[in-house]
Amino acid sequence: MKTVFNNAAQIKSVLRDLHNQKESTKALIVAISGIEGGGKRALTDKVAAALTLEGVRVAVVHCDDWEASESVRFNVMSSPEEYYLNAYRFDEMVEELILPLKLFGSIKTSVTLEDVLNPRTVEYDFTDIDIILIEGVYLFQEAYIDLYDYTCWVASDYDAAFARLAGQADIEQSQEALVNLFELLIKPAGQYHIYTDDPQGRAKSVYIEQENIENEDKSTT
Repeated sequence: MKTVFNNAAQIKSVLRDLHNQKESTKALIVAISGIEGGGKRALTDKVAAALTLEGVRVAVVHCDDWEASESVRFNVMSSPEEYYLNAYRFDEMVEELILPLKLFGSIKTSVTLEDVLNPRTVEYDFTDIDIILIEGVYLFQEAYIDLYDYTCWVASDYDAAFARLAGQADIEQSQEALVNLFELLIKPAGQYHIYTDDPQGRAKSVYIEQENIENEDKSTT
């Protein structure tokens, strides 16, 4: 039976126990995934902070820092399937960061994003890591699922996801453009992922926010 969580402390306890019980000295790879705008980043940061307080050395990797260039992600000819396949540089992330970090436990490297909405260089400097926490969309593709020692799917509906994305959007971005992007690309790509990969079914656990549980209870009374 799949484990269901409703707070970060529960996930922290499971990951701490997995770390304490592992026989290998190599870092565990944990993937937290869900739809875009589903609350994955906030949850991951809470779990990482809780583990760190208990002395577990955690490396947090956000897939947004491995996004493809704007010309690739938002090509006017892109279909939702192409967005799902090409929006993030997963192969590079795994080969250049995740696998070396698991193998050696430490790494110092960087990734540069130039042709993106917010150009930046992200620096990684991890030492003696116990758990690698990867957060992002589309992580539970068949090509990557066996990479992870533990997986958690963050359950969210698209209305809540859109509200989160709208709150994070650049103030200069028009509401109409955001709605079009979400409805014509992001949402269909997420639905394609769910149909193709059954990410919630593949995950070892599911996270449902307490607020969502309470709202569901109210709607049935």
